[in-house]
Amino acid sequence: MSRRFTVQCGYATHYANTVTVEADTLEEALKKAVATANEDAEGWRPTDHCSDTFVDAVCEGAGGDPWGDDALPVPGRFSERGEPPVVTLTGPVPPGAVEVSGGRALVRIVRAAGTVTTELRDPPHPPANKPLVTVSVDPGGRPDVRVEGGAARVRILDG
Repeated sequence: MSRRFTVQCGYATHYANTVTVEADTLEEALKKAVATANEDAEGWRPTDHCSDTFVDAVCEGAGGDPWGDDALPVPGRFSERGEPPVVTLTGPVPPGAVEVSGGRALVRIVRAAGTVTTELRDPPHPPANKPLVTVSVDPGGRPDVRVEGGAARVRILDG
């Protein structure tokens, strides 16, 4: 028997305000540009670019509050960030082989000899999901993995 659901869908639309500022550093220029753009309400224009439709919130029942206490979790593939990529590490300890599938991830390998960060991608990837996967070796010689700035599924294959 089918059930009713209340689902709030949305899409991201982009507006831009292109401003020119003078500054001594990039950091200063960016701060000035944000302040200048925010003060110039008339300068904002739509860019005619919008994202795919995604689900913000959902609940069971007709006319319910999808943001209320009865809200259901939105599966990643329907969210604005999309399904997280899979990061596969192969080898007894990093830096064995690294593979990313189903999206984009920054992968950082931390070793005593130095640190290397690289972007790996398997298009398409959701633009709002920008995970940084940091891989190092713990004192016991095992991989230590952290994910920040987004979502990623990490598989470690000892090979």
